[in-house]
Amino acid sequence: MSMADRLKSTWRRITLRRHQSEIAALRLARRLGPLAIFPIFLTVAFWWFALNIPVVVLGIPAIVMMQSNRGIRELIGGAIYLPLCIYAIAVLVVAAPWLFRWYFISVALTFGRTSMADRKEAELLAALEPARPDLPNLLAPSPPLP
Repeated sequence: MSMADRLKSTWRRITLRRHQSEIAALRLARRLGPLAIFPIFLTVAFWWFALNIPVVVLGIPAIVMMQSNRGIRELIGGAIYLPLCIYAIAVLVVAAPWLFRWYFISVALTFGRTSMADRKEAELLAALEPARPDLPNLLAPSPPLP
């Protein structure tokens, strides 16, 4: 198996886990009514921070290297930091619509409107449909809270 195939497989598993967690958060938010924003916020925050792990892990050493006044270390730190800034801006541009859409869904659920949540759940279930044999329990309707 080539490196590209392994990366695609890993990315697919991550995406499936993200969709699973989004469906679970959405279903819990529907049952919580006015507190719907909390499960959605926790799920979105987790995936937002997971998306930015490379910036934190590589950014801190790069900043430390740039602050040392030793020519080559400053240059190496800057060479690491510049692509990280470009990555962070790209993540912000790509993930902002996803983030704001979840915000609007949670606010709508808080006020009792479910049309956006219905559309999002249908999209998530359609995205998980190819992986259905691997996810038998996820696609079943969730039981109501006691």
